[in-house]
Amino acid sequence: MSAGSDISRDVLERNHLIKIDGLREPEHAAAAAAAGADLIGFIFAPARRQVTPETAAACIAAARHEDSRRTVAAVGVFVNASAESIRRVVAASGVDLVQLHGNESPGLLADIPVPVFKAFRPRAGATAAAIHADVEGFSLATNPPVLFVIDGYAPDASGGTGVRADWNLAAEIAAERPILLAGGLNPENVGDAIRQVRPRGVDVSSGVEAVGVKDAARIKAFIRAARSAFLDLGDPRR
Repeated sequence: MSAGSDISRDVLERNHLIKIDGLREPEHAAAAAAAGADLIGFIFAPARRQVTPETAAACIAAARHEDSRRTVAAVGVFVNASAESIRRVVAASGVDLVQLHGNESPGLLADIPVPVFKAFRPRAGATAAAIHADVEGFSLATNPPVLFVIDGYAPDASGGTGVRADWNLAAEIAAERPILLAGGLNPENVGDAIRQVRPRGVDVSSGVEAVGVKDAARIKAFIRAARSAFLDLGDPRR
């Protein structure tokens, strides 16, 4: 088994997960690891936060150097990419997991060599039953997703917009499926989100930025607030 497989397995065994997404600078990846993030995310789709595989590799190295007490896993985020391009970026960057954040089909998962997260961005008025039906299609795929991401919907972007997800809908889905809650989270509201939705984990990008740039103090504050809220849930597992 590869080192990447060992890392992703160790992280995914944790009950509560915190993901800092959209990283572009090694110093911010190191700050996320030092503050106790479980997952660090890198955008490989056309977007303001897009990075090259080489930049992601440098950030991962910085995080692993800083992460002396616990393991942090790296997630590559893709939007409607081909399996071939995903495999190429995974090999070049060293990410441990892949997050599909577009309109991918379940059949794509069979050709991805690492564990997968699948994101959904429910539109206003979407029902939990409809989301569960979409999720079920992926759950039956070869290499099914290990987690599902529930994000906020914006018509002109695939993610990272700061648009808040529907917490009531997310709570219904979280009662049946392991989810990462994303969309509009920040250090000020993540505690309330966790207590209401009870997700497996949380995922933040713009909410830990200042003037469009990742901010180490906000990263630390977000992780501290999320850990406190997860503790309040009273789950005996780590």
